[in-house]
Amino acid sequence: MIDGSRSDLAALPVRDILARHPGLGPTLAAHGLDACCGGMHPLKDACAARGKDLGEVLRDLSEARARAAGAELVPPTLSIRELLHRFPATRPVLERYGLGDCGGEDGPDEPLAWFATVHRLPLEDFLRDVRAAAAAEPRPTPASTPERPSKPFSPHFVIGSLVLTLTLGATTGMINLIRIGAGADVPVDHRQIHGHTQLLGFATLFLMGIAYHALPRILGLGGVRGGSSARAGFWLMAGGVVLRNLGQPLGMYAGGRLVSLLSGAMELASGLLFVRFVVALLARAREGKYDRRDPLLRFVRAGTLVFLVAMVLDAAQSIWLAGHADTALPAALTEPFTFAVLYGFLLAWIYGFGHRVVSLFLGVGAPARGTPELALFAQMSGVTIALVSWLPILPDRASLALRDTGLVLVALSALVYLGGNGFLWRRAALPMLRTPGSPTVAIRIAFGWLFAWALLEIAAVVLSRATALPAQNLWWADAARHAFTIGFLTLLIVGMSLRILPVFSGKTLWSPRLAHATYALITAGALLRLLQYPAAFSPVLYEVGSYMGIPVVLALCLFALNLIRTMRAPSAARPAAPARAASSPSAPRPRAFVSTLPVR
Repeated sequence: MIDGSRSDLAALPVRDILARHPGLGPTLAAHGLDACCGGMHPLKDACAARGKDLGEVLRDLSEARARAAGAELVPPTLSIRELLHRFPATRPVLERYGLGDCGGEDGPDEPLAWFATVHRLPLEDFLRDVRAAAAAEPRPTPASTPERPSKPFSPHFVIGSLVLTLTLGATTGMINLIRIGAGADVPVDHRQIHGHTQLLGFATLFLMGIAYHALPRILGLGGVRGGSSARAGFWLMAGGVVLRNLGQPLGMYAGGRLVSLLSGAMELASGLLFVRFVVALLARAREGKYDRRDPLLRFVRAGTLVFLVAMVLDAAQSIWLAGHADTALPAALTEPFTFAVLYGFLLAWIYGFGHRVVSLFLGVGAPARGTPELALFAQMSGVTIALVSWLPILPDRASLALRDTGLVLVALSALVYLGGNGFLWRRAALPMLRTPGSPTVAIRIAFGWLFAWALLEIAAVVLSRATALPAQNLWWADAARHAFTIGFLTLLIVGMSLRILPVFSGKTLWSPRLAHATYALITAGALLRLLQYPAAFSPVLYEVGSYMGIPVVLALCLFALNLIRTMRAPSAARPAAPARAASSPSAPRPRAFVSTLPVR
């Protein structure tokens, strides 16, 4: 080593140093010593001839050699799990960069360079710090590992959302639809609590769980955690959804009306806790990795504002239920709430995370310039116009025109967003990781359903305005909405979950085959729902389509089983080879991962 023989190194001719250590060439060149007199003179004489301080040159050479050794010791393709097993002293470095509690106790089985890219870290600085810590490791395999200061991902939001949808949400929707297809009457309040459960108990609860865990890490604010507010938010939202299911159908009784009022208060409290958490993160954004104008922050900020509006509407629903013996809410309270949650809150957050994370998972690169901003403008304009259309002071003609305009603008935002990102047609151009279960296939199909939903909604508005065809009828509107909620939203939740939750928990997906079956069943269910379009001309098709809930519920059961078995499995085995030695020169080198995103 250079550090141990500085006097010998100073006596070596420069050309001999370059022959023994080619990696030191740039350092010698920086001092103007690489070609001095053909490299024939000893280093100390070359330094004297060039007026260079020998001690400074030797220190620079020592550091350069250490960097070269570190690159061999910790290549960019080394997984974080193997890094932590071989060099536990690197754990504080990962904590400092906000990666300390990713991947469970043993860390994620993903390459360092890939994780740096996903978390928008300056790759060279990150690798330099990790390598320095690894090089200072006192022993290759210490007897004990330092206790983790952070808690790993807790899946209670995800599991809770699945429990609610498999009991009060998707399952009751399946039963309702089969009854309707068979000619039975399903009360309006039963349909409304089904939708309420799916919106807040399934989709919103799921997104809140991911956001509490992932958003601080994505923003580079690793010290921020949801903590007690996240736990309180979970129980308030889940409990509020359950109480709505109990209270609304019993609205003819004073006890039922009181339960509905309590439900709204709990859901509003949960929403306010979540909004406070997000606003606090966005206020500290400059401390992290993003400029305030970054599309991710803009989408999250706008979506959170719409979520706040939606929770106010939800509170208004509970107040109305508390003051009326009627169990069916008026459309003026349910429709704007549904529109705000689906096309304002959830879609904006998906746009933001898709811009930041999905593009990496698919390897498609950055979107076309200006398209995220245009998509956000169209979406928020559409949501605002659609919500205004429900004001009771507006005449029916103006209200319907505004409603159609808002819907078209949101649909156009989806087309602009998909066109700019190329999720449907771009091939992977950047390094990407292949993971069990092919979740990226599900993600692409889900965005294909978003594209289909946008076309269906625009076509319905155009046909209803330009022709005598009643394209804005309840059947067709219901079919398009379920193309969004089942084909796009549910399939995207499944695909993203099977891609990121094993990473969060440091586990390996239990059954890739079950994952493939889940994708197929959800897609089949969404296709069956589209039979509502031709059913207007052949009603028997409605009866066939009414069975769409069966494959969807079955898919969610398989998804829940796969996810629970994955989470409950022991952590993946640690690497068996703890030695520090670099891999054999004859072994094939894995493809390098390069951080291509701009960083601050």
